Amino acid sequence: MANANRAPIYTDTFALCEWLFNHLDNEPGILARTLCHNALKLLEVIALALKDRERNERVDEADDRLLTLRLQLRLAGATGLLDEQQLLFALECADRIGRQIGGWQRALDRAY
Repeated sequence: MANANRAPIYTDTFALCEWLFNHLDNEPGILARTLCHNALKLLEVIALALKDRERNERVDEADDRLLTLRLQLRLAGATGLLDEQQLLFALECADRIGRQIGGWQRALDRAY
């Protein structure tokens, strides 16, 4: 990856994406498919930002995608798609990614 200090965000995002796919990819319904799709798009946006592809815009998009993913995770918990333990695990992963995105946004703001 482009910067060793930012690589943990890729690793954490990949792990969340992989976990969601392992738990939801074979589940019927639009919510399971949408969660997997959005996790995959988040991973894609993070990877492109790490490669300096429109970094500022990609980091902002990652923040938006993560917000959407968190909302969908909460809905998955409310509808029983994820049990409480699974929901807490996924939200903790999302929080870790969110803290890294926030730090990245602050660093980019200081650079300009």
